[in-house]
Amino acid sequence: MLSAARDILGEHSLADLSMRRLATELGVSPNALYWYFPNKQSLLAALGDDILADVVVPSEDLPWDERLEALAHAMRASLCAVPDSAEVVSSSWSSGLSSMTMLTLMTDAARSGGLPEPAIRGLVTAIAQLVIGLTLEEQTRRQMDRLGVTGPVDRDFDAEFADALAIVLAGARNIDPAAALA
Repeated sequence: MLSAARDILGEHSLADLSMRRLATELGVSPNALYWYFPNKQSLLAALGDDILADVVVPSEDLPWDERLEALAHAMRASLCAVPDSAEVVSSSWSSGLSSMTMLTLMTDAARSGGLPEPAIRGLVTAIAQLVIGLTLEEQTRRQMDRLGVTGPVDRDFDAEFADALAIVLAGARNIDPAAALA
């Protein structure tokens, strides 16, 4: 089912992913899908988890900041591989129906750096939102390019991402673990 849902995203868009369309693709009645997913949001949460299941988890032997960097790049690569997936993951995280494994991995990496808990929460939020936000913009741009509704632009999303992530991590490296944050 999730593979068919990914195919719909790849061939069409998130707007075209409905329970009815998925059922048609699978050759079953829409009611059959509700046995597995009580609603579309549950389907999207499972799809988001499935997309992020492709992320290669870096070794815990790496320094905490290198683990975070590797996780961020791996998450972005997984999202970039599936059209509209940044929106799917954002929606599934917002709904609270997702497993949130990626955020747990990032939190564990940041915690191993000895950062105070408020800094860990802020750092993980900054990285996750950087990944989702810039990927969402890139995926929207690709969709608009396909539709021929964009003007010329000279952007390197990969370079923008790497630069922004480097800035976020540089800031995190300068946090005093003994300092209390508000």
